[in-house]
Amino acid sequence: MTGAPIERHHTATAYVSAHGRTLLLWHHKLRMWLPPGGHLEANEDPAHGAVREAFEESGLEVEVIAPADLLVVDSPAVVPPPAVILIEDIVRSDQPFHQHIDHVYFTRSVHEVDFAEPIPHGPCHWFTAEELAESFSLPAPDGTLVPVAEDVRLLGLRALIAAQQEP
Repeated sequence: MTGAPIERHHTATAYVSAHGRTLLLWHHKLRMWLPPGGHLEANEDPAHGAVREAFEESGLEVEVIAPADLLVVDSPAVVPPPAVILIEDIVRSDQPFHQHIDHVYFTRSVHEVDFAEPIPHGPCHWFTAEELAESFSLPAPDGTLVPVAEDVRLLGLRALIAAQQEP
């Protein structure tokens, strides 16, 4: 094996669903439409990181949608697994190349959501399954059309299916 190892950061993503819609935000630095997410804090497990990131970026309290067969025991603590773990290449002019090990969770809003209300993060859109069913582009804040990444669209669809489960 040659060369230096690739630097990797652990991150958590929360697909936030409410009433048959899921949320995408404009990520200013990556210039992409993405669900809420970000770096895990020291000593934070990925499920808590996803819930925290959802709140910080959307202002919404969410709960992780755990699999129906999640182990239930008094001890040790059981952390719900992510829906998927992605290894994402991060290419930015202001940082050296690195990767994110992204723990992707499906979540649902704990409270009612006003889809017209602005969120702390800024530009956002709430999408239905019908809208996510086909490839599409969204305007960036400057008006440029930006394609929504296929993994983002497909995971948004899966999040909506997961959110239909009973809480």
